Amino acid sequence: MGWKLRFVATALAAAWLVVGALPAAAGREEGVKAYREGDYAKALEEFLPLAATGDAAVQNQVAAMYYTGQGTPQDFAKAAEWFRKAAASGNADGQYCLGKLYYYGQGVAQNFDEAAKLLTEAGLAGKGGAQYLLATLYLYGKGVSKNAVKAYFWSILAVEAPDQAAEDKPAAVALRDQIESGLAPRQVESIQTMARNWAPRKKKGN
Repeated sequence: MGWKLRFVATALAAAWLVVGALPAAAGREEGVKAYREGDYAKALEEFLPLAATGDAAVQNQVAAMYYTGQGTPQDFAKAAEWFRKAAASGNADGQYCLGKLYYYGQGVAQNFDEAAKLLTEAGLAGKGGAQYLLATLYLYGKGVSKNAVKAYFWSILAVEAPDQAAEDKPAAVALRDQIESGLAPRQVESIQTMARNWAPRKKKGN
């Protein structure tokens, strides 16, 4: 159960549960108010119609509520369904969370190929959690060709990512150091320079 709880702590804190930041719309204020008051069933009732209109932020919220069983029986498959809708619109949080579900096989069959595709999109958008998982995929050759150079690059970004949860940073640092120990000094210097010059991909429309 440890890693499942870890998923909740990371994905929910870092990727979606910012109800106060949801933009104003009919039903949203009521949903946010109900959520803050602990009436999760009412909150979900308000959020679902908004999610159905294609609002990616609310789709992630709904997905996370299904994942944790807030206001509804816990249902990983429905969580994956709503994260998929958000991901399809190019939403980085949805891509990260769905990628993580594929990585661990929750609500969907474990599929490292799909995880790598989604996590790459989220990683390019600057999601530190996605960058960490991508580093592990490249390190062990799961869903992608094994490549220590790319693994090191993504691990550096994961360590430096502004949204990387404090409790997850030690693992990112340990992974980076592990990969670095197997590279030549010249490789390390070159990749570090690349990472320093890297910038997240701008959102569509920016």
